[in-house]
Amino acid sequence: MKPETHFLIVDDYSNIRTLVRTQLNGFGFSNIVEHENVDNAISHLESNPVRPVDFIISDWNMPGKTGLDFLKWVRASDKYKSLPFLILTTENEQAKIMSAIQAGVSNFLLKPWETEELGNKLQLCWKKHHK
Repeated sequence: MKPETHFLIVDDYSNIRTLVRTQLNGFGFSNIVEHENVDNAISHLESNPVRPVDFIISDWNMPGKTGLDFLKWVRASDKYKSLPFLILTTENEQAKIMSAIQAGVSNFLLKPWETEELGNKLQLCWKKHHK
């Protein structure tokens, strides 16, 4: 990944968004947009930002639309369907994991995580979509 990779973080908890941003900054990334819910994230994507999003990191469990709902919306979009999409979750129920895999998730990161784990997952997601 290049340092100019543009990330979109979606999580209803500001402390999680701050943690992810801090870890991304530590990896050398600074193009980061945050939203606290899926509706705002979709509005951001639909507003045709000057700098398009290259990578999405989204929580699974949020009020209103979930990360899985967001994933399905992204994968149904011609413009964004091939973006790396990493889901942050406490979910480990097999049926839920399978539903996200079937919807096209790039990978999962279980909460809580270590910085190195996030770095590894970012690389795995990127390689999956940029062969």
